Amino acid sequence: MTQDVWSLAAVLINSAALLLALGFRRNRAVLLLAILTTSALALSSAGPALPTSRGLEAIRMFTPWLLLIAVALPERRLLARRNLMVLGCLLLATWLTLAAPAHVWSGLRDALPLGLIAQAPGKPAAILVLLAALVCFLRGISSRLMLDWMLGVALVLTGIALLPAVLGGARNTLLALAGASALIGILHASYRMAFVDGLAGSPNRRSLDEALARISGDFALAMVDIDHFKQFNDKYGHAIGDRALRAVAARLRNLRGVRAFRYGGEEFCLLFGAGQKRNAREICENLRSEIADMRLPIRSRNSKQKSTTRALIRLTISIGLAERGARLRSPTDMLVAADKALYKAKAGGRNRVVIL
Repeated sequence: MTQDVWSLAAVLINSAALLLALGFRRNRAVLLLAILTTSALALSSAGPALPTSRGLEAIRMFTPWLLLIAVALPERRLLARRNLMVLGCLLLATWLTLAAPAHVWSGLRDALPLGLIAQAPGKPAAILVLLAALVCFLRGISSRLMLDWMLGVALVLTGIALLPAVLGGARNTLLALAGASALIGILHASYRMAFVDGLAGSPNRRSLDEALARISGDFALAMVDIDHFKQFNDKYGHAIGDRALRAVAARLRNLRGVRAFRYGGEEFCLLFGAGQKRNAREICENLRSEIADMRLPIRSRNSKQKSTTRALIRLTISIGLAERGARLRSPTDMLVAADKALYKAKAGGRNRVVIL
């Protein structure tokens, strides 16, 4: 591909990622991609109004600081004051790039991004962008979200593009790849929004519906309910209740050969394929026993002694299991049967498995 094609690709890919980020309200990604799209435009042969040399100087001068500020800001609504300040700085940088007289531009070029450090053009800029990438990676470790990691990859590619050894064609290629990396992260984030429960981290009801629509052959379904969860929330608070939900969801996701979905509230659904159907009863009983033996550590405050102590609380679950057979053929019938079995387990005293 020629340099002009890569230049156009960099603009189009970053623009597409920007529009998707806007649509899915990933506002930090919106800021980063607005900066990257503007940078790609500055390097493109957009017209005689902007010489290529000034475009390269502009992204080395302004882009690093804008990216570093954008990644450091917490996720807020797009029109929050701090976000508007970043966008305002981007507009100011764009205006200066297009309209600043030569003598003003030379002064800015000497001062930015780190005028006091004598380095080859592009090195300080690359270092600042790589520092911004590091912030993204650290946030990714904390959030465990692919979007943060892919934004970090995009910034690494952008930082490399600013190095003095990288020439025009390679620079545009790197910016196009940076936009593609961000695009992948946003698409993955949109998938999680649609098919993964935000609290439990498990596939959600929609994901279950799609799995049941495609399933064939023998299978079994189990409905799992955390016992007395409403009273648990009332006693310990919703924050501890959320921790309990996540702890149970994590254990369900670790079941080998079994797909776990959050059905709603404190209920989960387990889908056993043909390979695990024969072991479904044993798996459910072992799961019930393991959850009953599990202890969730919490901190409880003694109001009289004004001290905080560490306590361990116990969880139990009830399970209703339905296996496909002559009476139960369709996924809908299986869900109804598993729900009836769960009701019997709860009516029978909870902390048990009932098979229908």
